Amino acid sequence: MQLNRDAIITSALDILDTYGIADMTMRRVAKQLEVAPGALYWHFRNKQELIDATARRILQPLFGESVIRSAPETCRHLRTLMIEHRDGAELVSAALSDEALHAQLQDAVAASISGADGERREIGAFTLLHFVIGAVLAEQTRTRLDEVSETAAPEVRAAFEDRFDNGVNIIISGLNTTGTLE
Repeated sequence: MQLNRDAIITSALDILDTYGIADMTMRRVAKQLEVAPGALYWHFRNKQELIDATARRILQPLFGESVIRSAPETCRHLRTLMIEHRDGAELVSAALSDEALHAQLQDAVAASISGADGERREIGAFTLLHFVIGAVLAEQTRTRLDEVSETAAPEVRAAFEDRFDNGVNIIISGLNTTGTLE
């Protein structure tokens, strides 16, 4: 197999989905690819770069779309992309230390906000983005705890979905009020 960025990211995603972010190490990725860990550093300077690239792979459907979605639809889509991967929200959160990725993701959310412009849209996008990541992080943490204790209940997921949708709607309603920003 030819070692390249795409193969490394695919391997990192496989480890993430199987074992979680704590086990998505450069050593483990190298072992899965049957190469020396040093070989990965020709493609990624460090684990943070691998985290960023892996998060971009997860988020690509959001960035690659030409479809204009409403803010609630964009937030649900972002939630779905992260939920599809074990520890997806934790990975995306860690990747947001990359200012370019943070700006790109915030811009994608901002583009979906109607009825607000300028500073209000920017603050709304920031708030929605961080609400979505925090909500999914809490949901995924609860899911992992339920798996360990074997107490997962379908109503828990439904409760998270309802609270998520209500939280997004509350933020959007706040954006649509006519108060001043202070």
